[in-house]
Amino acid sequence: MADQGYDPDSIGSFHLTMIPWLAKKCGVSPKDLIIDVGSAQGHCILSAYKAGYLNLAVVDVDPHNFELFSNRYGIRCQRADIEHDRLSFQDSEASLIMCVHLIEHLHETGLFLSEARRVLGKSRAIALVTPDWRKQYKTFWRDPTHVHPYDRESIARLLRMHGFRHVQTYAWGSAYGLGRMGAYRLLPQLGLIGRDLLAIGFNPD
Repeated sequence: MADQGYDPDSIGSFHLTMIPWLAKKCGVSPKDLIIDVGSAQGHCILSAYKAGYLNLAVVDVDPHNFELFSNRYGIRCQRADIEHDRLSFQDSEASLIMCVHLIEHLHETGLFLSEARRVLGKSRAIALVTPDWRKQYKTFWRDPTHVHPYDRESIARLLRMHGFRHVQTYAWGSAYGLGRMGAYRLLPQLGLIGRDLLAIGFNPD
């Protein structure tokens, strides 16, 4: 992302609008813990911070931005390969786990999703964003680090297989029409137009 011009100081209005909308939709209060798994340049977690959510944590295999996240924003940081490492959080500690454009890079999802269920409290949510295979089948493999495509049915089934319930799926990533004109700033649901998927699953435990 950094090579393409993304950095923690270039957060666009889309993230600043949609991430607080997502947190509110999942019933997260400002004091609840939000964990961003695969935080990269921090566009999601910093959007939550700017919206007043201050109990925040990130998990990433690359610690490049950890010093910035920790020193400037007070965000907890864990370096981990989620295909092999457990999350360093207590049982039922978190209210929302965000995982944006990471699940399609994983060969194995079992440990991560079981850890997500352990860390999430009862009726708390995981939110996965991934390319919609049905819309991106011509371009998906242009990223050589992609290993698994998903569509709305398969991502929902994946979450249900690992014990999540009340799974909701949406199109995500404003790319066309009203979204391009920024109408999602007035009505965030208009941001659910585009080539990516949002899947939300709730922990029944």
